[in-house]
Amino acid sequence: MRLIARFAKEAENYFEIITVYDSRVVKEHINKSTPILVSIVKEYPSAVWFERKITDDFGIEILYSHDKRPLVKHENFPKNTFPMRKSFDKIALDRANSVEEPSTVNHGVILGPTHPYHLESSQFQLFDRDKEILHFESMPFYKYRGIEKMVEGMSLSEAKPIIERISGTSTIAYQLAFLDIQLQASKRVLPSTLKIKHIFLLELERIINYLSDLAVMCRFIDFIEGFSFFMKLVEEGRESMQLLTGHRFGFGAIEMDKGLINLEQGYEFVRYLEKELSWFEEWLEEKPSFWKKILEQGFIKKEEALTFGLVGLVARASGVEIDRRIEDALYSEYGFVIAQESGGDSSSRFKIRLTEIYTSLRIMRRVLDTKVFPFFLGTYKDGEYYSYKESSDGELMMYIELKDEKIERFFVRDASFLNAQIVSRALKGNELSSLGLILKSIPLNFSANDL
Repeated sequence: MRLIARFAKEAENYFEIITVYDSRVVKEHINKSTPILVSIVKEYPSAVWFERKITDDFGIEILYSHDKRPLVKHENFPKNTFPMRKSFDKIALDRANSVEEPSTVNHGVILGPTHPYHLESSQFQLFDRDKEILHFESMPFYKYRGIEKMVEGMSLSEAKPIIERISGTSTIAYQLAFLDIQLQASKRVLPSTLKIKHIFLLELERIINYLSDLAVMCRFIDFIEGFSFFMKLVEEGRESMQLLTGHRFGFGAIEMDKGLINLEQGYEFVRYLEKELSWFEEWLEEKPSFWKKILEQGFIKKEEALTFGLVGLVARASGVEIDRRIEDALYSEYGFVIAQESGGDSSSRFKIRLTEIYTSLRIMRRVLDTKVFPFFLGTYKDGEYYSYKESSDGELMMYIELKDEKIERFFVRDASFLNAQIVSRALKGNELSSLGLILKSIPLNFSANDL
């Protein structure tokens, strides 16, 4: 079984641990007076971040884990404060901040080949010897936003503008995952005309993000012409998203009574991009040195991808056949097949992005211009709902529990939550100069983890 997520929620008399696998969901009740949970890290290495977060969120002790360091609660986070417990509120936080405790900060000076690194809302520490990367330590969650807590007690309509902005680069995917939960809760089926519209937008978002990744990968190997080429396409893609939805990142695009603003502009971009990419690939044939620079950098073996439960193109580039789109009947109608590479290195992750852009363009070209009629979701039923969408970074998992038509528990597992855990292995043994290339070749969106 593949581990998808592990998280906790609080009931009146116990904590409930929900472990989501690809074939089933397992629930455990934990005593509130002595909350202890047995780790599953030995069997599922990627569970370590989930379990560290459970401890930070709820104060549940994890037994038999090799890593019990805080994940969310860094050095300035008040001790004995657990933000996802029902008893947590601003008054409790103020009280915790008012208690003076001896500082445990280590003010020692590190000597030797160690380098600080910053990316989005995370910090890293890198150790090298003779320009070879020995170890790469990830320290994420430095911009903890409290979104899981913030939406508790909200209606779905109140929470929507917050949830769709969790990740700016994957806003369409987040909106569609949220819509799927709305549909489940209201027991409605979305008309195919709206599904087609949503596929078009999701694939456009995927293309824009892939083009951006390709641009930065080119930049890190000093291929400035390639960087300029892809960044020009990224900007034109954002302009197309603006024309289609009214926003460059598609915020508010997934509304039941909102049609595409200018579908013909979207088709023009599809046709234009196909020609540009065809020219680029012919151009690359004249540059054999390009592939040499990205070949055999940042290996991720298929066995590692399976062991750590990697998702998205980083898994597919290592030969793992995994893509949530294959489960969608409409995608099947459009001839969708899962793209794969077997190399598992940066060049494989570069190639698979190009391949998948062509796949997205083929699907978008087959989407017909249809009228969108108003569609109403109706009354939401209480219960637990799970949703999965294939964002540009990989499988996005969203969970919402409704109670009295209000959100009782909200949980999201972005693809980066899994993929980020393989970074240290992918970097180890590589040249220091390849750091940026390898990091950008792996789909990472650390800000999407900072809930």
